[in-house]
Amino acid sequence: MAETQEHATTRTGYIEMKKKKGWGAVYCALVGGSLYYYKTADGEPKGFIDLKGCTFSDSVKGEKGDKKKNLFSLLLDGKEVFGASVSSQSDLEGWKKDLTEAFTQEHAEAPEGSGIKRKKQTVGMGIKKGVSSKAAQSAVGKKVMKSIINEETTTLLNALKALVQAESGSSKKSDELEGNIIKIAVKAFLLVENKNLKGSDFLKADQPLRTAFNLLVKVFNGRRRAKRERVIEALEKVEKELKEAERVIVELLSPWISTKNMMRLTSVFSTVGNLKFLETIFYDDSIEDELEKLIDAMDYYTQFHYH
Repeated sequence: MAETQEHATTRTGYIEMKKKKGWGAVYCALVGGSLYYYKTADGEPKGFIDLKGCTFSDSVKGEKGDKKKNLFSLLLDGKEVFGASVSSQSDLEGWKKDLTEAFTQEHAEAPEGSGIKRKKQTVGMGIKKGVSSKAAQSAVGKKVMKSIINEETTTLLNALKALVQAESGSSKKSDELEGNIIKIAVKAFLLVENKNLKGSDFLKADQPLRTAFNLLVKVFNGRRRAKRERVIEALEKVEKELKEAERVIVELLSPWISTKNMMRLTSVFSTVGNLKFLETIFYDDSIEDELEKLIDAMDYYTQFHYH
């Protein structure tokens, strides 16, 4: 057995993992030459794959890609040892790059958790969770929606939907994005209302979001004058800041909401927070109006300071 070495965590995120019967969402952490998978981000590892000697495949045995998208598998001596589906092509490329680099590294111990522990549910908390899962269709949901979906949010969502539809060519994908954003927003709102979290907790994600939005405003205003390479460099920084915001929000919400909803959160960030999407929308003249509305909404956000 190879000697265990200390390594930094290279990549984390929720993915769908192929199991003996069907598929299930898991949280993964890539550290050194080991890929650990968990039921939730705040739990203990359910297992791991030693990556040394593995190879990467862009397919999963028995899957044609019609139901599950962005597939990949890990092979050892030609045998499939891990099959997965991720939220976007960008995520697939990121996992491929990082996993391939890990194939030559030694086994590493599981990374330490975030320090956030899943709360033991009382009967009351279980009822609240049931309420939140039906919020969008209930009277409570209508009140919540009125509180969080104001005119500015509606403008931002509509612009974002138009950009996603133009970039992907799929109205279904843009509708799914809107639905995922609203579901996560409702659940976060109810967690604050139920005093499981404080509104100030979400300020931890404000700094990377504010940095990303400020950069996007600057890129929008100067993209016609700047060289494309410089614009892409700035968009890479935006991608990094959005990834950090996602990490913070995942840590906050993971103890409270289901793995399925964590997948929704991952899907939102992987759809709109990747370099390919950002580069496409910034250089597609046909969606200039929608992009300008999105940038105006981001600029509006950065004018305010929350404490």
